[in-house]
Amino acid sequence: MSGQGAAGGASAGKSGASAGADRADGASPAGTRGGTRAGEDGARGAGTRVALNVRGLSVSYGNVVAVHDASFTVAEGDACAITGPNGNGKSSILMGITGMVRRRGAVEIFGRPAPNGDVRWAARHGLTLVPERRQLYPDLSAADNIILGCYCWTRSISRARKSAPFGRAIELFPELMPHLKQAAGTLSGGQQQMVAIARGLASDPRILAVDEPCLGLAEAVARRVYDVLASIHEQGTTLIVVEEAPRRALTLCNRRVEVRNGVTDTSGGTTPPNPPGKRADAA
Repeated sequence: MSGQGAAGGASAGKSGASAGADRADGASPAGTRGGTRAGEDGARGAGTRVALNVRGLSVSYGNVVAVHDASFTVAEGDACAITGPNGNGKSSILMGITGMVRRRGAVEIFGRPAPNGDVRWAARHGLTLVPERRQLYPDLSAADNIILGCYCWTRSISRARKSAPFGRAIELFPELMPHLKQAAGTLSGGQQQMVAIARGLASDPRILAVDEPCLGLAEAVARRVYDVLASIHEQGTTLIVVEEAPRRALTLCNRRVEVRNGVTDTSGGTTPPNPPGKRADAA
């Protein structure tokens, strides 16, 4: 993806911050997911609030423009696919939104303007990124990698282990149970992807952005990952999924943003969000 090399040197640390930074209001995770916070702005239609609003976003690496003037919105409850050929700027859009790279343009998360280049801010306000190629800490156990996601609402390992978000993350991946004490770097690619998603869930996100969740995975494992993403959506979390394969993405997502040469195309329009868990037909 565009910009992965530029961001790679710091991506592991930043992904840990994006899945685990101090939440602004300090509230218990059980009391924040899906709720309404004071000062958050309204709807994109009756009863539908805008979770993410992106206007004129551009990302460059030196003289190379990876994303130019990207604009789109994601409603609360949506499952939105960002699709397009490899190297066209899909990952750079997510990194610009979450603050992993600096950007031009405006980003709002639940009505609050996101500061430029502040990776902690997005996590504190409910947007968690599961980065491309997982970006785990290979020498830490699977469980410790997942616990890092809890860092946004507690510094206590004991509290994190007993928390509902950590328990939810583990329950979604029962196949990880025998491997929780195993070093993440020794797990298979599919298991590592499950750990990365579980780490994101441990932060108790309101929006979960997943970058190329099936990259390098066998088809059976890719189907399992998508089943879990569907379960996450059913439970009320807004999803953003970056995918090179639109047909696969649209088995889960109810709307699509196409990226070509760093430019977004939303000509398909913004559709009302499906009820959580209801999948759009593949196109």
